[in-house]
Amino acid sequence: MNGSVAISSRALPLAGLFAAALVVSFGTAWAFDRGAQDFSVFFESWKLVLGGRGAEIYRATPDRFLYAPGFAWLLSPLALLPRGVALALWCLAKAAIVGLLIRELGASLFATVRGAKGIAAAGLAAWGVVLLARPILIDFQYGQVNLLILGAAFWALLCHREPGIRLRWAGASWALLTFAALAKVFPLPLLAVPWLAAHGVPARRLRVERLAILSAAAVVAMLPLLALGPDGALALTLQWKDAVLAKGLPLETHNQSFAAFLHHFFTDKPAHVIARGADGYFVFGLPLFSEATLALLVAAWSFVSLGALLAWLASARDRSHPRWIAVAVAGVILPSHLVWKPYFVMFLPLAIVVIRDRLRSPGLLLALFAAINLTGFDVLGPRLGSWLEAGAVLFWAGLALVALGARERRAA
Repeated sequence: MNGSVAISSRALPLAGLFAAALVVSFGTAWAFDRGAQDFSVFFESWKLVLGGRGAEIYRATPDRFLYAPGFAWLLSPLALLPRGVALALWCLAKAAIVGLLIRELGASLFATVRGAKGIAAAGLAAWGVVLLARPILIDFQYGQVNLLILGAAFWALLCHREPGIRLRWAGASWALLTFAALAKVFPLPLLAVPWLAAHGVPARRLRVERLAILSAAAVVAMLPLLALGPDGALALTLQWKDAVLAKGLPLETHNQSFAAFLHHFFTDKPAHVIARGADGYFVFGLPLFSEATLALLVAAWSFVSLGALLAWLASARDRSHPRWIAVAVAGVILPSHLVWKPYFVMFLPLAIVVIRDRLRSPGLLLALFAAINLTGFDVLGPRLGSWLEAGAVLFWAGLALVALGARERRAA
């Protein structure tokens, strides 16, 4: 079947919508069936806040709470609900974000592809969910917050570039992104956009965006302060810092960062393959680099990738909106030394952009699908799966998506 037949067929968009719905449905079911461990940490921190024990959020949760103190206060009303109801709403919010991204990017990207509109455009965009099925399923399964961060980031950047957006929506979107960025840190570079990418944006909107960022940051800082007083809030902030620093550079093969890849293959230190149990420590590499050399390489990568991201953000005047947004929200995780698998949900808009560009190149899309979704233990077995996980296969697939998406290509 050639590309034009595939694109014009109703079957392809409908299959995309059906497959995306399956991914979200399975993810939601797994959240309830497999415990949603990260959500349990959030929920217990919210309960501690409501119970007047906010000072204990870094000590009394089922696992380590690694988020800014204000995050626990901000979402604590959810703990007024039964845990199952709160988790259902959590999953529903993430499903809504996936659906809204499909609709928005379908309408803005696929209208030029043989006139695809409405359901047909959304159905083509839905294949991006299939391309990133594995990280999306993991995000749902653990009750993680990354899809919510993606929604906040996409909305804020869209409001920044959208000509007719109302000021109140622009302010709300940047306040929400600020809450997300201060909760999990890696989206912080996006908060530079109202200063870096100001060309062509009305001055009044820029003022609203900047004020929203500063006001939201003040709210996040003030909530623990009002509850615990200056000394208690300062102590809690220091505990947050200690919790994050204590994490260090996780060498588990789950960590898909460039830093972890270097340590896995250029040292002879054992790395823990969590899926292979408590004794699953294996040596994958050779002692080729000293610790000092590795530290310099990791620092260089972080500075270069962060610099490239900031340059991309500043180049907004030269970019079409969807492509600029897609590369921006994907690029925020690349400089980090800690990149868990569900972080790659940030690549969803970029996956849709690349699918739009490569509709006539199904081989490349299938190769990316295989690298992202078919390299796990359940498909390849424990031995090969361990090597590919240690090799940060998701990181390299994400980097390929960035390289493909950053360069505009005439669509099919």
